[in-house]
Amino acid sequence: MPRSGPLALAALLALSCRTADPPPCPARFAADGAHAARLLDRLRETPDGAALLALLPAAPSPRICFGPVAVSSITTESVVLLDRDLGEPEAAARLGHLLAHAASGLPMAHPRAADCDAQVEEALSREAGALALELRLRRALGVSERRLPYAFEDDFWRTPAVAREALVLDYLHTHPDGAPGLDGLASGYARRCRAEGPGPPVVVPGR
Repeated sequence: MPRSGPLALAALLALSCRTADPPPCPARFAADGAHAARLLDRLRETPDGAALLALLPAAPSPRICFGPVAVSSITTESVVLLDRDLGEPEAAARLGHLLAHAASGLPMAHPRAADCDAQVEEALSREAGALALELRLRRALGVSERRLPYAFEDDFWRTPAVAREALVLDYLHTHPDGAPGLDGLASGYARRCRAEGPGPPVVVPGR
């Protein structure tokens, strides 16, 4: 198991540089700096993870909290809620997915009253990209025990690289109300857009 070191600490310091801190961890969740540092170390060991972490200093920095949650998420207030029971490699891959949302902007963070179909499609495309990143990180990090069962994971690796995100996007379209390891992304984004408001502050990898 890699040790927490200067690279992880530097990443944590970079993540803390922002003009306004996110809110504290919610009830039943707690920060764990040592655990977070180990996960960041794991991410930086992979090409995808290192590239992602290099983008974060210019992005809003999330607070990383650990606790009981079926599907780890990031809220619209930049609080990462990670399942404390995930094994370290799987947790690092999931964290990479969530930090990708933080770096590129949360899907459907500011819904507009018009063009909901287009907004939902854009949000799902971002989710497909983040899920593809998570799967690449899972393989790079050697995830063997899967607490998050993605039914499309094996098909993802049997598919040519150029078509993998499209495969994930198609899966999200055909499972609008959720599937193992995923919340109801398509239906949730559609409701959020039609409500023309921020809705619940949770974006699950996404929602």
